[in-house]
Amino acid sequence: MGAYDNSKRIFYYDVLRALAIILVILSHTAKQFSYTRPVGTLGWFGAVAFQDVAVMGVPIFLMISGALLLNRNYDLKDFLKRRFSRILIPFVFWALLHPFLFMLCFGSPWTLHEYIDIIATKEYWFVWMLIGAYLLMPILNSFIKQYDLEGVGYLLILWFVFMIILKDLKIDFFTVLVSAHSLGWTEIFAGYFGYLPLGYYLSVKKFRFSDRQMYLIGLALLIIFTIINIRYTFIASPKAHTLVYYGYRRVVSTLQAIGLFLFIKYFSQYCEENKDNIKNKIYSFFKDTFMSTIILSISVCSYGMFLTHYFIVYPLSWVNKNVTHVYSLNPLYIPVVLLFIVFVSWLITFIFSKIPVLKYFSGAN
Repeated sequence: MGAYDNSKRIFYYDVLRALAIILVILSHTAKQFSYTRPVGTLGWFGAVAFQDVAVMGVPIFLMISGALLLNRNYDLKDFLKRRFSRILIPFVFWALLHPFLFMLCFGSPWTLHEYIDIIATKEYWFVWMLIGAYLLMPILNSFIKQYDLEGVGYLLILWFVFMIILKDLKIDFFTVLVSAHSLGWTEIFAGYFGYLPLGYYLSVKKFRFSDRQMYLIGLALLIIFTIINIRYTFIASPKAHTLVYYGYRRVVSTLQAIGLFLFIKYFSQYCEENKDNIKNKIYSFFKDTFMSTIILSISVCSYGMFLTHYFIVYPLSWVNKNVTHVYSLNPLYIPVVLLFIVFVSWLITFIFSKIPVLKYFSGAN
């Protein structure tokens, strides 16, 4: 029996959230492998190809938040209290431990400036972006409750147009405009906020195609734009002598994430309606067996896993430097190292979540 037999949770959301945290950890793992190799070598290409796949992780996280939290009725104070207690308490706990881990693994002292730089702009930048998203959520929620899908469509058109203009076309006029008014353009019109209404839109929109057609469209988008992303990295990086890839706020990466979201959602719906085929047997293996318990647990522990996975990445860097060259292994070993980091970060979060006092710091929810 699976974990969803008597659950009110939506299975494909948990699949997406579990995939999202795995992709985020994959991104950081693949980068460690790429750092040990000269740019443009075969091993380097093998490592950064994983990075181009992993770029979907952050967008998927935000899209799930939008799908679950928009067009809902909730008390503003209660919403902010619950959301920020879940984010800030675990974050503060692990952020306070972070410099001690850094010193243990790398043997170097840190200054207050370096500490702020790590916490605010490097490893934990995602937390600050998430805080901004939750601050914006009630405003966005009110807008969508009033204008529904028509309003969402307007926001998404605006977002896509400005992402293309500001991020991809690089028109001189807009480059000058952005340099003068960067916050008003790049962060509001072409920032992370667009993934929130995008997730809601994809979760409720009734498309004219069948579930089978929709999951095939999603799969096609996922494959095509992942190939485009990989191709761009392979061409642009050797010229720049560093890793270059479409970041989180680019149209190519957005279409990758859309493809993954559509594929998981509609493949799930198709299999629920078509019980007697090979696809349903594959689907049932993940939903109706022990695998569903694993997926659910990773989904629940995902935020904690983000906070704690550095506590595995750093010690592995020490091992790589002082014991054996973990990150210099063939890139084919990336999934093995990834599995180890995912498992240990999940285990830490899971154990913390079961201990009365420590559960508040676990990040599991």
